[in-house]
Formats: sequence, structure tokens, C-alpha cells
Amino acid sequence: MTLQSWWAVFACAAVVAVVTGALAWRRRSRTPAATALTVTMAGIAIWSAADAVVYRFDAEPVLRAYPSVLMAGVGLVVAGAYVLARTVSDPSWRLARRTAVLLAAEPLVLVVAASLPATHSLVMARPESGATSEVVFGPLFLAHTGWSYLLLGAAYLHLFRRWRVAAGVFRSQVSVLLGTALLSTVGNVLTLAAQDDGHRLDVTPLFFLVTGLVDCWALFRLGLLRLVPVAREQVVDTVPDAVLVVDPDGRVIDLNPAAVRMLERMRPGVADDIVGGVLHEVAGPHAVTVFGRVAAEEDGHRVAEVAPGVWLDVRDSAVSDPRGRALGRIVVVRDVSEQQARQRAVELLNEKLAEQVAVIERLRAGLAEEVVRDPLTGLHNRRHLDRTLSAALTAASERAPVAVVMVDVDHFKSVNDRFGHAVGDRVLQAVAGVLTGAARPGDTVARLGGEEFVVVLPGAGQREAALRAEEIRRRCAALVAESGSGPCSVTVSAGVAEGPADGADPAALLAAADRAVYAAKAAGRDCVVVAAGRPELATEPAAELATPVG
Repeated sequence: MTLQSWWAVFACAAVVAVVTGALAWRRRSRTPAATALTVTMAGIAIWSAADAVVYRFDAEPVLRAYPSVLMAGVGLVVAGAYVLARTVSDPSWRLARRTAVLLAAEPLVLVVAASLPATHSLVMARPESGATSEVVFGPLFLAHTGWSYLLLGAAYLHLFRRWRVAAGVFRSQVSVLLGTALLSTVGNVLTLAAQDDGHRLDVTPLFFLVTGLVDCWALFRLGLLRLVPVAREQVVDTVPDAVLVVDPDGRVIDLNPAAVRMLERMRPGVADDIVGGVLHEVAGPHAVTVFGRVAAEEDGHRVAEVAPGVWLDVRDSAVSDPRGRALGRIVVVRDVSEQQARQRAVELLNEKLAEQVAVIERLRAGLAEEVVRDPLTGLHNRRHLDRTLSAALTAASERAPVAVVMVDVDHFKSVNDRFGHAVGDRVLQAVAGVLTGAARPGDTVARLGGEEFVVVLPGAGQREAALRAEEIRRRCAALVAESGSGPCSVTVSAGVAEGPADGADPAALLAAADRAVYAAKAAGRDCVVVAAGRPELATEPAAELATPVG
């Protein structure tokens, strides 16, 4: 097979490289690795096309342009292969501007040197027309070869490190890239060795043809560049939470061991087919519904019960590259069933505690009320009376005075002696009922002690209080307590005082009312007497209201 007959093979290699590069370019929005693979395939296409043209048209202009075109293609191949290896081995790596300049500078120098008549021999001696012309490599070409092998060696080392830690479909992807890269390198070494013996046939594009075919197969069959890995630093294997990385198409592209265990519990038997699988097929439709709702939430967080007693805390966050292009989603799932159970137990305990507190409050209020209540009559006692009267006097004024009515049961000792203490108690309870019935809202009725009672009338003057006291007297006079010895009826004597005119403090005001009670008893009992604290009111109410029993 002559050299001229090889041009068709090299042309096929160029076509395959163009097709593979186009397929990779269509996936450039998902990962920078697609762009790097496109650049690599562009270099292969240029290299292969250059060989096809030089073997098909063995003419002087073609041979003159061949070295510079070849250097351009080789430079793109080496730079693209290096960037591709770094991107695949470390998804968080990005091509820095300084690195890009260094990768572009060396091929550019070679292209310029090969194009200039004064320096072209430093790159490659221009072969004469004819199929048997010898190719002579210059020192710049040899330096370029060493530099290229150094970069490719570093790229293969990164790929090998990634291959050691990769799993599942990603391990297969890295294996394909390593295999095809090594195949092309071996082909190039064989070509250089053959040309060093004086032959001019460049068989490297044939190996690139195989490389392009394998990469094209990997794109369609292995999901190369479709299942794009996300930086492993974002997925911590040691955390107890389940972490899943999902691409924009809903495929699981990575997960940690906790996620494997969680999915295995949810759907036994799926552990071997998780990576690369569609999320709703791996996790089940119910779990996907929960995950989908989380993605729709503004804060990307939701706690949901996926099964009776099984609660999951699901957090969803988007992952994008530095340019803002979506790479997928990170779903972090924590089993919070135990915490939810404890929280529910705490809530139930709090409810019971609140009920107990309410009971205690009612008991406390009852006890507090009992402290200020007279146990026999149910009226307030002297302690509550003093507190209430003090507050009323503090708020009292000339326009809004406070009056007190002191009521004393007449001849109560004789009631106890004649009818017994039980009847006496009923009499006191009946009088307390009259006082309570005659009280207004806001009035205070208290048992001062023994058979003495006090009614506090906030806002009432002496005259109004005297009329109220007279009403109380009449009602008490109508009381009849049944006993074994016959009916028992009683009367009361009442004294009225107004504060602060008759007394500015509780003791003074009660003392004034007490003196009025004694005056009523002295006047014959069963009557009402007002206090004599103010001369203009001292006699008139007493004369009108005092009704001694004849």
C-alpha cells in the first residue's frame, strides 16, 4: 500500500473526529469537559486532515504548509487532552487564565517557527516532493515533543488517580478516556520511531481514528458527558445524612454511603443500579413527590412523613458552575423519625403539663379565694376588706367618694342561747345573703367578725349609702329562720360612714361606721345611723332613718 493511498484513511479519521467533537460540543452547557473534548477532537481533525491532504496532493505548496498546520493540530490535541483530563479527574477544577496562556504559548511559537523560512528547519525539515522523501525533525520539534509528553503524562496521572477512587459509571468513563489516550500516545510514539528510521508515514491519525470511534461509542452507550460528576468536596461520604446528587434530567449522578443505605431500606435491591438511574425509579414515586415539593419550596426545606412513623427532613439546593449554568441538585435527607417521635412525646407531655398547670392555677385561685373568704358565710374576710377599702380610699375623691355600711345583728347572743349555734349560723348566712343580694357590681361585702358585716360602696355618698342600709335593714327584719323551738327572726343595726370625709384610711373610716352602729343600738336598735363626721349630715339622716324598735 503506497503512501498516496493512505489519504482516504486519514480523511476518515478527520471525519470521525469532527463528528465526535460536534457531539461533545452539544453538551458544553453541562460541563467544561465537553468543551475540552471538542478542542481535542478539533486538533485530531486538523492533524488527520493535514496528513490526508499531504498524502493526496504531494505538491510543493502543500508540503510547505504542512509543518505549521501539523503543529497547530498537535498543539490543540495536547492542550485539549490536558484540560479534559484535569476537568474529568477533578470537577471543581477550572482552567485559569495563566494556565490557558501557558498551554497556548508553546504551540503558537511552533506554528510561527514552522511558517517562517528562517526557522522552519528548527521545527521540521521541509520534505521534497516525492513519496520517499525523508523527514528530519528539528530541535524545536523535539523540545515540543518532550513538553507534550510531559503534559500528557501529568494528564494521565490525574486520570489514573480519579480512576482509583471512582465508582460505577464514572469509573467506566475514566477507563475509556485513559484507554483511548494511551492508545493515541502509543501510536504517536510508534510513528516517531518509524520516521526516525527515514519513513514519512504518520500513522498517528489511524490511532486517533480508533480513539474517535471509541469516544463516540462512549458518548452514546456509556453516557460520557451526559452523567456529569459534581465536585466530590460537596458530597461528604462520612456524614450520617443521605446525600444524593441529581443532574438536570433527574438522574442520580452521585451519592454517599448513607444515601445507599437509605434507598436500600426504601426499595431493597436497588443498591447496584443507583448511579445513572432516574430518581423516581430508584427512590420510588412517593419519595420523589416529597423531593419535588422540597424543590418547589422557597427555602428548599421540608419535613414530611413518607410512611407511618417514618419522617424525613429533606433539603434541596441547586449546584451550578462559576458561569451560573445548572449542573444539578444536591438532595440531603435525614431520617428524623426518632426526633419527631420525641417531639410528639414532648408535645403530649406539654399538653398534660398545661392541663395540670391549669388545674393548679384553679386550685391556687381557689385557695387564694378561700384565704380571703369567711368559711361560714362565703363573704370576704377582714384581710380582703382592709385591702379593698384601702384601694377604694386611694381612688376616692370629693366627686367620687366611698361609703361603708356596717351591719350588726341585734341580740345575736340571745339567738345562740335560745335556739343554739346551728340556728345562729343559719341566721348569719341569711343576713349574708341579704347583703350580697343588695350589693351592686363592684361593691364588696365582708364579714368583719362575729355578727358584724361591712359593705363597701365605691362611688356612693353618705346619703345613697344610708338609703341602701335602710333597704338592707328592712330585708333582714323580714328574715325568719326555722328551728326546733319555733321561728327565729332578727333585726340589724346599721352605721354609715363616708370616706375620706369621715376617715381617710380604712381604720378611721371603719371606726366612724362602728360609732354610728353603737349610736343605732343606743337609739333602740333596728335602725340606721350615719356617722357624725360632718355636722351638716350628722342629724338629718339619723332623724329620718333611725327607727328604734318600740
